Amino acid sequence: MALFKSLKKFFSFPSLIKNNLPEAGLTLVGVGPGDPSLLTIAAVKAIENASLVAYPVSKIGSEGIAKQIVSKFIKGKKCLPILFPMIVEIDALKDAWEAASIQLIKAVRGGEKVVLLCQGDPSLYATSSYILLHIKLNYPMCPLKVIPGISSFNAVAAIAQLPLSLQKEDLLVSCVPDDPEAFKLMLEDFRSSRKVLVLLKLGKRWEWVRNILEDKNLLNDTLFAQRVGFSDQIIVKASDMKELIAPYFSLLIIRRRVEFFD
Repeated sequence: MALFKSLKKFFSFPSLIKNNLPEAGLTLVGVGPGDPSLLTIAAVKAIENASLVAYPVSKIGSEGIAKQIVSKFIKGKKCLPILFPMIVEIDALKDAWEAASIQLIKAVRGGEKVVLLCQGDPSLYATSSYILLHIKLNYPMCPLKVIPGISSFNAVAAIAQLPLSLQKEDLLVSCVPDDPEAFKLMLEDFRSSRKVLVLLKLGKRWEWVRNILEDKNLLNDTLFAQRVGFSDQIIVKASDMKELIAPYFSLLIIRRRVEFFD
């Protein structure tokens, strides 16, 4: 029965060119943190070859950051906004992921070669990862491809000319903990090991995070970044960041000063 269902889903997808469109399928495309010049060649080619460009929006009527990043490459193309609400309630999120997947599958079944734009990288804290998993589970014969993108912290490290990890250093990439005590434990582990910390989704936590970093004498070892890749980006030492309000997509890189031959 399971095999029959899979075959049924397979035969519901177009396998040949239809209506003079490119061969149908879905490609998740990482568009990087914000600067269009950081798009990969593979990303640009996928966008240019697509017959339909889908992009995430947090509410109906908004344009979406990912679409802004690739705006010069999608002029004249059919576009499809996909609602990914900024909520935390898991059942509502699952409903949104399922609805988004159905929209995309419907387009592919209609013969479209679809790209779904993903800010940053599609595999790193990305809503598109849930779309990928949902489609692989429920529509296993849908042609799928994923094109990686440059992550915000990679861009920050390059702009700041800061190595993310060297030799035997460990690189820990995590969201900022919700609990101040958990953050303190993370910093204690940092002090006792050869770790570099990349902390994402800083946002409203910044005020108490800054206070703890100051108490631990780590402000000068911390890089603060927000709006990476955009004209108003800020990349400074945390000690120089006096504002206590930070946008959701801000981040920290915490590392010891690099000493040669230590």
